[in-house]
This record gives sequence, C-alpha cells and structure tokens, in this order.
Amino acid sequence: MLLDPSTPDLTGRTLEFLGNFTRSSYNQTFIKQGVKWLLKNQRSDGSWYGRWGICYIYGSWCALTGLIAVKVRRDHPAVRKAVKWLYSIQNDDGGWGESCKSDIQKKFIPLPASTRVHTAWALDALVAAEETVTPQMNQAVNYLLNSKDENSWTITYPKGQGLPGGFYNHYPSYEYIFPLLALAHFVKKW
Repeated sequence: MLLDPSTPDLTGRTLEFLGNFTRSSYNQTFIKQGVKWLLKNQRSDGSWYGRWGICYIYGSWCALTGLIAVKVRRDHPAVRKAVKWLYSIQNDDGGWGESCKSDIQKKFIPLPASTRVHTAWALDALVAAEETVTPQMNQAVNYLLNSKDENSWTITYPKGQGLPGGFYNHYPSYEYIFPLLALAHFVKKW
C-alpha cells in the first residue's frame, strides 16, 4: 500500500475524462501512452483488473469507457475481446455479479446473484463499446429497472476495495448513482 502503481481502472478513468471533457486528441503522446498501457495490460480473457472496485467488471468498465472516449475504434480487437468477455459472464437474469474473491484469487469469480452496481458497470461499458442495442443490453436494462426496489444482501455486498485481500467497502450511494448513470447513457445514445 506504500506504492500506488498504475492500474487499468485509473488509467481508463483518466482517458475517459481527457476524451470527454478536454480538447485532448488521440494524437497526443500521453493519450497514446495511456492507450498502449491499457492494451498491454488487458488479460488474456479480455478483461482488465480494477484495483479500486470489485474487480474485473469494474476494471473492464473503466478501461472500455476510457478507450472509447479517446476514439479507439469500437471494432478494435481489444474492445471486441472485452465485450465478448462481458457477455460471457452475464447472468441468466440479465445482470452481473462479482465476488470479492476475484481480488484474492486474481481471476473473475462470480457471485451467486447479480448486483445493480456490477450490472450498471457492465451495461455502461457495453453502451460505450457497441454500435447498436443488443438483446443482452436490453436484458441488463430490464434487470436494473425491475430490481430498483430490491432489498437483498446484494445491496450491501461490497463493491469497492480498501486493502486488497484485507477489507472491502460498501458505498450506499453506488446503488443509485451507477444504475442512473448507465441508464442515462443508454437512453442518450439510443
């Protein structure tokens, strides 16, 4: 914890900010370096590790939205590989869920249930990366809308990392912020 190395989630978030809210262009060296770093750090399954959220869904969301914001093509092999990975881990109910054990085992470990936050992160990544609405995205939207009044253990399940393998964080506002963000992006784009 004394060192805070570069991570896909922070790199992706920075690229997203630069691409969406500044006049930075892909031709600038620091943008190219960030993209190159993200592409180099994509896992073989197509995901990215997220240090500050749980975990591979979060990291992939950050990386994909960042890459798209700085105008990496939606048909780029790394983007398509990440999209394929997200679809491959979608639950039958249309949502996504990831265990804190992903952080400990350094691989994606699904939860036995979907969460609104993980679903919002995955949906928002797909909204950024896809050209058209897919059936899986419609399922995710339905999951978010139909689970808005849910009151199960998935609401308080940690979505953030404090000290990997040591403690994890629950942020009550995430249950509202991220579904609203993903749904707003979905509606705005389509």
